[in-house]
Amino acid sequence: RASSYRVLQFIHQDSCPAPLPFMILLPLLLALPPLGLRRPAPLARRCAPQVALVPRNRVACYGCGAELQADVAGSPGYMEPERYEMKRKRRQLRETLCDRCRRLSSGEILPAVVEGRLKRPSGAAVGEEGRGITTPEALRGVLLPLRERPALIALLVDLTDVAGTLLPRVRELVGGNPILLIGTKLDLLPRGTEPERVADWLRGAARKIGGVVDVHLVSSKSGDGLQAAARALLAERRGRDLFLLGAANVGKSAFLQSLLPLVSPATPRHLPLSASTPGTTLSLLPIDCFSGGGRVFHTPRGR
Repeated sequence: RASSYRVLQFIHQDSCPAPLPFMILLPLLLALPPLGLRRPAPLARRCAPQVALVPRNRVACYGCGAELQADVAGSPGYMEPERYEMKRKRRQLRETLCDRCRRLSSGEILPAVVEGRLKRPSGAAVGEEGRGITTPEALRGVLLPLRERPALIALLVDLTDVAGTLLPRVRELVGGNPILLIGTKLDLLPRGTEPERVADWLRGAARKIGGVVDVHLVSSKSGDGLQAAARALLAERRGRDLFLLGAANVGKSAFLQSLLPLVSPATPRHLPLSASTPGTTLSLLPIDCFSGGGRVFHTPRGR
């Protein structure tokens, strides 16, 4: 505060025809930052609320993330009107699967999502086949705030198709946020494969992305590598939200189902659906799971 007192002395001796009361000037001078230093950003601006990526009042299928509706049969999020109305009256919509997810969970093989569209049901208007689906282009718009939002990114890549599933433009989505690279389907590699050498090779392949803090190889089927990956995620998270990104069918849902019991004190009852059909997840799915606050955001396929 020496600079403030020098300013006070200058004002008192040279600028004021008559001495001003010291107690009037002192609070004003002490409120100034020391000379040569920037005033810190106001607390309100530093603690400004983050942009909500998913509205809290949104009612979506917990299996795929599509907004529930009873208007267009065969479209994402559709439920029979009678079942929809019953669940609504009982306030159970947030604990409900849409018709498509119910069929997938029972083992049916359904058409995959192609370029953000399902097969258009008969009688549906043109364009309805894309209703409720977050396309890769739309996902980029939804995740745009990530560039300015502190987050940890878990980028999943299929070890049997690294070239086809390693998202080359992920930095455009996540800005400077740290990335933990997860190689999935470790159990499908040939017998005798050395995971350490594969991890080193994957680090080299991901060098062009930049900001990859660690690499882990996992198998959601056998459980190999999951404990180490969970410890790394918890150590790197530091109170931030966790975002799971990856191409279609890299195993994001299966990884999430295996991960949550290892990082959450109480695993949520309703988890995203894991199925062999590519594009099972249709929209952004937030899950409250960390004891100290923070969420996991399960994303549809990226590009």
